Amino acid sequence: MMKLTKKEITFLDPMHTAKTLVLVYLCFSVPIVLLALFVAFIRDGAIPGFTVLSALILNAILGFGLLWVACKVYNWVANNFGGIELALKEVSEEMTDE
Repeated sequence: MMKLTKKEITFLDPMHTAKTLVLVYLCFSVPIVLLALFVAFIRDGAIPGFTVLSALILNAILGFGLLWVACKVYNWVANNFGGIELALKEVSEEMTDE
């Protein structure tokens, strides 16, 4: 029988969480930007380098700022109304050869 343990997330560190999630977000947005560069090159015969570079930088700065604010809002909500509940289960730590 599986034993579940309920846990609640009551605090997110805004700086650490925003930094981590913006890096994950950039990992998804860089391929999209590269695709846009490819399309621009095929259509116009040139790559708008400044536009793409500034878009990536602006994307990172805005993403970081918005995620930081989102963490602050989550912490306020979790403090006043309760946080997200997780159900965790114990797993065995078996060593496997990989």
